[in-house]
Amino acid sequence: MTPFRNPAGASSARDPYSHSSYRRSMLAFLALVLAAGAGSASAEIRIDNAWARATPPGIDRGAGYMTLHNDGEQTRTLTGATADWAQSVEIHESREVDGQMRMQALPEGLTLEPGATIELAPMGLHLMIMGMDGPLTQGEERSLTLEFRNGETRKAQLDIRAPDGTADQHSH
Repeated sequence: MTPFRNPAGASSARDPYSHSSYRRSMLAFLALVLAAGAGSASAEIRIDNAWARATPPGIDRGAGYMTLHNDGEQTRTLTGATADWAQSVEIHESREVDGQMRMQALPEGLTLEPGATIELAPMGLHLMIMGMDGPLTQGEERSLTLEFRNGETRKAQLDIRAPDGTADQHSH
């Protein structure tokens, strides 16, 4: 017999578990725990140095670059990205084949093993951004959402650099 239950097992006014406020508190606590758990998986993917080259007017394609770190304990597979300013964003790889540079899509995605770091850079792995609604202008930022096979997403801000890939230099 507990101090909060009568011998017949019925709830009494002193039973804190029978109060709806206790139940609401427990539900709120569980929601917080679940939300924290869902958010922590995305936090395991770290994004550094996200950028894209400025594009001239009339060009509706560009490329995004960044360094991805998997700081978690589970393998993650990047499958693509979305941007409200582009029709599609795919993972591509440029490589030399028979003395010529070729670019191909990676429809299976890009796998990041636990502890891995992968660099998306010119002349290698990159995000191919297609159907842009306007040119990428040096000095602006563009937001996109990386998508992973398990349904996770991660926001990234692309710094738009000069066409030669150099960061915007300010003299003060």
